[in-house]
Amino acid sequence: MAAAMTYSMAVGDRDAARLALLDQHYNPSSRAFLESVGLTAGATVADIGCGHGTMTAWLAERVGPDGLVYAIDSSVEQLDIARRMVGELPQVQYIHARIEDAPLEVGAVDWVYSRFLLMHVADPAAAIGAMERMLDDDGALLLEMSDVGALRFVPGHDPAADLWRQWWFALGRARGAAHDICDRTPRLLTDAGFIIARSDRFQPVSAMPEAKMLHALGFEQCVPAYLEIAGADPAEIDAHRAFLERVVPDTEVAVELYSTSQYFARKRPRARRL
Repeated sequence: MAAAMTYSMAVGDRDAARLALLDQHYNPSSRAFLESVGLTAGATVADIGCGHGTMTAWLAERVGPDGLVYAIDSSVEQLDIARRMVGELPQVQYIHARIEDAPLEVGAVDWVYSRFLLMHVADPAAAIGAMERMLDDDGALLLEMSDVGALRFVPGHDPAADLWRQWWFALGRARGAAHDICDRTPRLLTDAGFIIARSDRFQPVSAMPEAKMLHALGFEQCVPAYLEIAGADPAEIDAHRAFLERVVPDTEVAVELYSTSQYFARKRPRARRL
C-alpha cells in the first residue's frame, strides 16, 4: 500500500468488497506463479504492500513454521485487517512502513514478493532499489504489475466505455503516482541490479457480473478524485456510470480485466555490476 498522497483507492474495510473480487480473479494466477519458482518451506519472504493479507496467508502456509514472512504495508488500516485475516502466526511479522524507506536490513530475506504496488508509489525506482537491497545475494524478486489501462469491454462500441481511462492516468500524473509504470518495469529492474529470469503475462476475461463489478467498485472509489483532481466532466462521469449499470448484469458483454505482468528477477552478481 502506497502513501495516502499517491494512493487512489480506499483503504481498510471501505475497500473490502473490491479486494475480495480482485482476489477472486487474480489469486489463482498469483499462487501458480509463486508455486512455480521454487519457494519452499523455511524461506524468508517480504510481502511488500500486503494489503488485506490474502497472499500473506498463502505465503505463511507455504514457508511453514520454520520460515518467516514480513507483511509490510504503509497503511495501519490494511495491516489491522491482515492481522485479523492471517492471525498472529509465529512465522508472520507485521511492519508498518513504506517500501521506499527500506524497512528491512540489507540481505534480510530470500524472496521479495510484491503485487500491484508500484503503480501507487511516487518513486518506483527507489522502491525497487529498496527491494534489491533487502534481498540476500542469492535472493530473487517476485513482482506482479497490473496494467489498469489494459481493461476493455467487449464488444466496445459504446463511447462511454473508455471514458474512465483518461481520468485514471491524469489522476496518477496529478498525484505523482506511477499509473503508467508497466512499460518501464523491465528497465527499472535492470537499472536496480536485477536480471530478469522470466516474465509472464496474465489477463482474466469474463462476462460474469462479478468481474465487471471489480471495475465498477474501483471507479466509484475514484469518482471524487476524478472530479476534483483529474478534471473529469460530471456529465461524462454520469455517462460511464450509466454504461456500467447497463453492462454489469449483461452476460453478453465481457470485460478484459487488468493485464498482469509477472517478473521473476535475480540479483545481478556483484562482480558483474557496473
